[in-house]
Amino acid sequence: MISFHTTPEQNAHRQNLARYRKLLDTNLTAEQRRFVERRLAEEYVALERLSASVEPKHYSHCGKSWDEP
Repeated sequence: MISFHTTPEQNAHRQNLARYRKLLDTNLTAEQRRFVERRLAEEYVALERLSASVEPKHYSHCGKSWDEP
């Protein structure tokens, strides 16, 4: 079995994504909406980059890894 470790940085990006998505549900000017959409895209890219750099942890039981067949 693979368990993915979540870093505080990943949590911060996820919280920012949720906040920006929530903002998009409000009444925004066109300029504000563009800003929020841009920040949403930037946060998503940052989270993807960070997630790609965090390696999954492999847990083993009795000497055999859970993710082995």
